[in-house]
Amino acid sequence: MSNNLDQDWTIIIGAGIVGSSLAYFLSESTPKANILVLDRSLSTIAGSTGYAPGFVGQYNEKSSLTKLAIESVREYSKLNTGFSRNGGLEIASTDAGIKMLHSRLEACKKTGLPARLLDGEEIKTLGLPILDPSSGTKALFFPDDGVAEPKVLCSAYRDMASSNGVNFKEASVSEITVEDNAITGVILESGEVLPCQKLVLATGIWTASLLQKSAAMPFVPVVPVSHPYVYAKDRQHDLLPTPFMRWPESHVYSRDHGSRYGVGTYDHPPQQVSSLRNTATVPWSNEIFDPAMKRAISDRFTPEAGFIQEAPFGAERVGGVFSVTPDNMPLLGSVTGVQGLWMAVAIWVTHAAGCARMLEKMMLGEAYDEEIASDLDPMRFAGGDAEKLERIALKQYNDIYNTDH
Repeated sequence: MSNNLDQDWTIIIGAGIVGSSLAYFLSESTPKANILVLDRSLSTIAGSTGYAPGFVGQYNEKSSLTKLAIESVREYSKLNTGFSRNGGLEIASTDAGIKMLHSRLEACKKTGLPARLLDGEEIKTLGLPILDPSSGTKALFFPDDGVAEPKVLCSAYRDMASSNGVNFKEASVSEITVEDNAITGVILESGEVLPCQKLVLATGIWTASLLQKSAAMPFVPVVPVSHPYVYAKDRQHDLLPTPFMRWPESHVYSRDHGSRYGVGTYDHPPQQVSSLRNTATVPWSNEIFDPAMKRAISDRFTPEAGFIQEAPFGAERVGGVFSVTPDNMPLLGSVTGVQGLWMAVAIWVTHAAGCARMLEKMMLGEAYDEEIASDLDPMRFAGGDAEKLERIALKQYNDIYNTDH
């Protein structure tokens, strides 16, 4: 790739699963297009993609997210790598929780996604490393859901995009340049200027900080938060893959990673990350995360799961970072008032390929689902009070399972 780019380039900032899949989709649709993907780290996947647990639950009470998840699964299944339909479970033991499972089952049926309710005896037959469920426990089972290996999927999209002529460059962007309300390019931290006509921000947790450094950029309420996840010790025996599990009432989830299990929890006060590092991680917070993780593991898993009751709880623990918004929805589409600027941020692996496919259609002027576009409009919070929007976004952290995001 020449360092002397002309204006006729599309630049994507961020080579995580969203940016890399978008680059591939665009390169397939427009083989002669000049596409450049910039990322501060290409040798390792340093953004949220590199630390995501990889749950892919398709049904969501928000129909737009259900459609995007179904589309994502359709795309991931084409790759024949990095995605497995192991199924997913939502487990409840209280009357209110079981009532919610029944409600979700009826709503899910209308989407065409398969689901069924399991009793305690049926749960036991799945071979899960959890304590025997009580007689009143129920689980909503989604057989077509599964788990992704985000780094595998991301690498596959990068390889296919590169084969199609997409350029990848390891570099950090310091500023976005705009003239006459139109994108003109980016300035790298090295001082190099890269012109372009179209610019896509697939910048994840770094979105707000980048926009703040660039003149004429709008405010968007994308708030980075930290999140605890623990990997158990490697298990001693080979077992058949098990479905991922969620306990919505307790804000706990767990998945089978093949050689070991993992567990995460939202059962703690939201922790905004104001000082970002070069990776989507922060140091583990003993004061906040240890009690939450102890509650998540205690009286839930059998010894075979490989977790322990006290810190460090397993073989590895990660203080990951992801983004929340005031409505727990991604920001996807064109940015009003800045011609040529597009946004694809606050997107989970569950919806990543679906969002990238939709943005590809929007950028190429093809037909797309306008209802989803309205729900995800990056400027839907324009004019709102920044501090208030950030507070609302932080509250969404503990309500993750209320919207099944």
